[in-house]
Amino acid sequence: MKSFSERDVRRHYDLLQHGPELGLTHLKATDGDHVIGIGLFDNEADFVSECRRYNGLGTLHVGVNPRSNRLMEDYGGLRNRMRTLFADVVAEGDIDFVTGMAVCNPDQLVRASRQFLRDASVLADGEVFFPLDKAMPVSPDSLSKIRRRLDAWLYGEVDSNGIDLMQFVRVAGTAAADGGWFRRRTMFRKFRPYIMDGITAEIEDQKDEPA
Repeated sequence: MKSFSERDVRRHYDLLQHGPELGLTHLKATDGDHVIGIGLFDNEADFVSECRRYNGLGTLHVGVNPRSNRLMEDYGGLRNRMRTLFADVVAEGDIDFVTGMAVCNPDQLVRASRQFLRDASVLADGEVFFPLDKAMPVSPDSLSKIRRRLDAWLYGEVDSNGIDLMQFVRVAGTAAADGGWFRRRTMFRKFRPYIMDGITAEIEDQKDEPA
């Protein structure tokens, strides 16, 4: 099996639903627990090209939600190009929109979110990926509220922190560090190219809980 599948990388990029009007796609290469490269992308072609260039040099991870275009004021050298960095430059406050969620424990989902499971993609590490049908804007003032609403829609209750909007997942179609001979690349466990109508409205209808 080849260690790179351009088709799967493009599929993964499309699932994210990022775009220049929403922000930048955050690509990170790691070697074990160590960051070895960072890039911020505003188009699919450069994202795929840099995934290919870094393929096999480290494990490639992509941010589920787009990162703010404001980052280019300080990190213009990361636009559409991976650079050798040993620490990340992005924080949760650098997210202006939520476009999706990756859930590691689908057995804990409540009825509202479980009804979408059949049409959801499952990523390489078993995360169920829920693409929102409409991007949700985030501001510093609304960050905690948005996290709590996402938690309530997924699990029916809110923990002390809420869901992590900085989520990363492995990039489908790229080399797997633990691949071995017969599974040399990261693959979707299930790919479904559907945007599921109604998710965003349901999340926004969740009642706010105290922080």
